[in-house]
Order: sequence, then structure tokens, then C-alpha cells
Amino acid sequence: MYPKKELAQLVITACHEFDVDNVVISPGSRNAPLTVGFSNHPKINALSVVDERCAAFFALGIAQQTQKPVVITCSSGSALLNYYPAIAEAYYSQIPLIVISADRPKHLIDIGDGQTIRQENVFENHILFSANLIEEDEQLKNNADLLTKAMQTAITQKGPVHINVPFDEPLYETVEELIIF
Repeated sequence: MYPKKELAQLVITACHEFDVDNVVISPGSRNAPLTVGFSNHPKINALSVVDERCAAFFALGIAQQTQKPVVITCSSGSALLNYYPAIAEAYYSQIPLIVISADRPKHLIDIGDGQTIRQENVFENHILFSANLIEEDEQLKNNADLLTKAMQTAITQKGPVHINVPFDEPLYETVEELIIF
């Protein structure tokens, strides 16, 4: 089973194409499409660590030992901010860490609900590249280009990158196969 959301499928496919072997997931509702996809991908080792700060340092240790990029992914809102200490460490230690945050669509940001913080460029002082994807079909090429640049940056410049991925409801629909992009 894979997420029905094409944007989630694009992110998962990009990670596989850039030889990401390990994904550390801090499960939540908003990142359910990514959790479903990474957990069911036959070539990706998906590990679940509920506490975001622990998850980020766990992923950092894997990346440090393997010298390969490792993905950490979490739900929206303050969950993402708990990754910051490990991101700063990755930045100064030149460790390839790919931070993928699920986000709410723009129309749900800053409306007073919980977990609706501004996530775009939140790590700007300690990140090599930030990609803010858009959940619209006509943005597929642009999203793919941003993902490629993010992955290449993490690998070639050896450091953390942030990919912010907005998902609108429904979050739990699945399909049998990944789309070929």
C-alpha cells in the first residue's frame, strides 16, 4: 500500500532514487501519507521513533556512521521544531540529513488552530537548502526539481536540508502501486 497523494509518492520516489536507505519517522496524523509510503517501500528501512528530538539524533547517528543521507520526517507544527538541535549538529558536523516535514496547506496556516505554525524556512540559519513544495498537480515539475536540488545538496555539500510538504485532507487514502514519474 502506498499513499494516494501524488506529492507524497513524489517525495518517496525521490528518496529512493537518491539511494536513501534509512528513514526515521516520528509518526503523526499530517505525515501519514509519508509514513504509509516509507513503511511499505521494499527498499527503504523505515524506523519509528515517536519523540522527535530522539528521532533526529538517532537519524543523525545513522548518517554519521554510514556517511549517507538519512531522512527524518514528522508531522506539522511544533513537532518539527524539536528537530532543531540535531539539525544544527548536522550543519556544523557536515552530516547529510534530510528533514521532511509534513505541513498544512497555506489556507490553514496562522488561523489560531494548534499546530499551524509557519514552517517554511524555519531552519534558515542552519540548513543548506530549503524546499517548500506545493500540493497542486501543475506544480509537479517544480516540486520534482526542488526535491532533486535538495537531495543533491545534502549529498554533495554534506549537510542538512529541509523539505516542507503540505498535505490537505484526506490523509489516509492508499493505492496499490507507486506512480512512475
